[in-house]
Amino acid sequence: MATTSYLYHTMGLKNYQHRRTEYRQGTVFHHVRLRNTKRVCRGCGARWHYLRKAGRFTRMFHGLPIGRKPQKIVLHGHEQYCRRCMRVLREPIDFANGKGRCLRAFERFVVELCTIATIKAVARFLGVGWDMVKGIFKEDLRRRLKKRKLAGVRYIAVDEFAVRKGHRYMTVVMDLETGQILHVAHGKDAAALTPFLRRLRRQKIKLRAVAMDMSPAYMQAVREVFPEVDIVHDPYHIVVTVNRAIDETRKDMYRYLTGEQRSVIKGARFLLLRSLESLNDNSLEKLAHIMELNEPLYQAYLLKEELRWFWNLPSAELAAQFLETWAEEAYATGIKKFQKLADSLLRHKPGLLSYFSHRISTGPLEGLNNKIKVLKRQAYGFRDDEYFKLRLYFLHDDTPAFAG
Repeated sequence: MATTSYLYHTMGLKNYQHRRTEYRQGTVFHHVRLRNTKRVCRGCGARWHYLRKAGRFTRMFHGLPIGRKPQKIVLHGHEQYCRRCMRVLREPIDFANGKGRCLRAFERFVVELCTIATIKAVARFLGVGWDMVKGIFKEDLRRRLKKRKLAGVRYIAVDEFAVRKGHRYMTVVMDLETGQILHVAHGKDAAALTPFLRRLRRQKIKLRAVAMDMSPAYMQAVREVFPEVDIVHDPYHIVVTVNRAIDETRKDMYRYLTGEQRSVIKGARFLLLRSLESLNDNSLEKLAHIMELNEPLYQAYLLKEELRWFWNLPSAELAAQFLETWAEEAYATGIKKFQKLADSLLRHKPGLLSYFSHRISTGPLEGLNNKIKVLKRQAYGFRDDEYFKLRLYFLHDDTPAFAG
């Protein structure tokens, strides 16, 4: 009786009777059978008094270990003839899922371990195959994802990240209020985003704004499905764009300059990319030297620094005036990269000004991209795309999880 209670409280074997326990080759085997008065028909649900035993079968299941000692549950089951539905069916097994070889308690234990250790380490600790641990964890992620609801989504961010070499990308959509990844798809074109947006539309989600870079593909997808929703171009991508413009300007000048003018900008890349307030005395002295020898490059640096103030303005009206003035200054310098940048910013002016209505950005998603890189490094890459996507959907969890 004591062993029966132990199996019930630790393994979840309700309504089963313990027959015997044996120890073979370092493993504990518990033999159990279903109590006669707890039998039901798998087909029609008839109670035990409608049933007659019509055959036997034996199945073995992984149970929770005791320390380093694995435990197995050996079920001595019966086929049952039901006088109500007149069929011969195997007795139902309540403590395992389908044709699985593990107790539900064992599967829950595996899932808990996978949140604090790698799949390989969990498999080694439990003495089971790597594929079994991965399958259990993957199925749990599937179940949790099916329960996730999209109701209440108002602000989302869209971005892409590189999956592997060869320009292989994935599109990721994040809920900016909960931090959850809502959608993952291969590619970085409109086709990667449109199905998810249509799903939001079908579920009548009241989307208010979408934060993204100035990708025309993503903008096309949003305009096609949600023409009334604001598109917000956030500070992060604009800063990246202007930094690229000043660095390319420096490279272009380096190609045709000679003598001291060439030497003064040779090692100035990181100096020009840094903000003015973060420069030390030596950097300020070098910046002054650049101003003396290369006025166009100094003007480009001032334009970069001036554009940073755009995001601190109190209203969209002042921001619109600021942007027009900045573009005129960029055109006046004659620097091709900044003239091209001014054209781009004016084309995307509505998205830039939308920032002052919603104050959202892709910053949280950019931070999550770093977690994605760590996840890929831990696993040395993923061969199972579905499993990789499932891991991404729950990357925001507070509990540290490892790839395996």
